[in-house]
Amino acid sequence: MSTSGALATPIRVAPTTVSFAEFQAIHQEQQRRRYPDDKREPRPATSDPWKVKVQRWAAIVATGAALGFWFRPRAWVGWVVLVTVSSVLGLAYQWWEYRQAYRQRQAKQLPTSFVVEAAGVQVTTQGEGSRFFRWVDFYSIQQVPGWVLLYTSVEHCYYLNLERVQPPATAAQVLEVLPKPVVAAE
Repeated sequence: MSTSGALATPIRVAPTTVSFAEFQAIHQEQQRRRYPDDKREPRPATSDPWKVKVQRWAAIVATGAALGFWFRPRAWVGWVVLVTVSSVLGLAYQWWEYRQAYRQRQAKQLPTSFVVEAAGVQVTTQGEGSRFFRWVDFYSIQQVPGWVLLYTSVEHCYYLNLERVQPPATAAQVLEVLPKPVVAAE
């Protein structure tokens, strides 16, 4: 479908908010893209698989416990407890940081709808009214699976949910309208 066909009528995106799980998944995907690991294939924007993390952690603890038992038979239990507590605290701290960032955003978060046009996008926030942004007004536009992040500054972004595009328009048509090149989540 040509871009001009997609622009014949504005594309509407129903009001949406971002849940904590979606917020965490989006930002984990951005983090993976920011620090790519060439040995891995790209993963979907979902939380990291816990099964693999637990297996790696168990292998490290078992190896350390075996070495500790071999060299100092009485000290290995303390080492296992130390590694376990450190691991749990590290995971809890990571979750806490995401939660803090989400809470800061949640205080400002109201259902937001979008009308995508060739010249830009109209953002309507419940209770705050509408504002039109030309594409060049955005600091950055990033796409992650299922979302388009429209940054008005380094600290503020609108989350456009591609699953909420109203028929007969499609998410692909929204992506066609975006200016090129769109930054793929730094």
